[in-house]
Amino acid sequence: MKVSSLIIGLWLIYGFAHAQVRTLGIGSATGLANAAVTLNDYWSIFNNIGGLAWIDKTFAMTSFDNRFGMIGFNTVSAGIVGINKWGIANGLTISQFGSEQYRETNFSLGLSHKLGNVSIGLRANYFQMAIEGLGTRRRIILEFGGVMQLTSSLWLGAHIYNFNQARVADFQDERLPVVMKAGVSYRPTEKLMLNIETEKDIDFPQTFKAGLAYKILPPLTIRTGISTQPFISSYGVEFTYYAFGFLYTLSTHPQLLPSHHIGLTYQFRKIQKKKEK
Repeated sequence: MKVSSLIIGLWLIYGFAHAQVRTLGIGSATGLANAAVTLNDYWSIFNNIGGLAWIDKTFAMTSFDNRFGMIGFNTVSAGIVGINKWGIANGLTISQFGSEQYRETNFSLGLSHKLGNVSIGLRANYFQMAIEGLGTRRRIILEFGGVMQLTSSLWLGAHIYNFNQARVADFQDERLPVVMKAGVSYRPTEKLMLNIETEKDIDFPQTFKAGLAYKILPPLTIRTGISTQPFISSYGVEFTYYAFGFLYTLSTHPQLLPSHHIGLTYQFRKIQKKKEK
């Protein structure tokens, strides 16, 4: 066993895992500093599965995220979502974080259903953590969430990650983090959205987040947000062109270099059958 591999592995697991093993905000959530528990778009498959049921089309998406300009702190994700004839939204995702020394890989299947102004969803993750010289661990992680539209402008959202408390190691009963989120979203117009959210990892201090999104033009949206523990600010822009979408987010950290996030989306269109003459 390489001593260097052991040090790197332990440092990554205990110093960074509580922020990375859970799925970090992906896509539209990044520009809002991950104040995204109330969102009900196609990126919900990654952020809060409960919000996915509000979609009405099929989307494919992919993203690349680099944390703090550090080699090995990259996350690559891809997914596809749609809704079936029974009105149940579903999606598949895959994401990978890390390098040869330490790597996390996650496959997931999510389902979400809407009844009236309330939607709920369940996501099952097949999580794999591999450390050079120490082997590979595989676990099933379950998450559950919901979104509710109280009025035309007020939304609520809640989500819990790893409610089955998956164990990562038998030694000292080490488990993957359980993370709970709840928030409110105020949307006075179709152009403006203000989100406020709180997040609690049962082993770490509570985090508060706030995000603002404004649609300048139909194809152009800008986002910004802040979060505590530590204080992070995010600035994002999204542009759509026909069936394609592109977004970019820059996030700052008080001690580390900025983080960059890029997302690409494609909206599938139904093929219209030719009428028989």
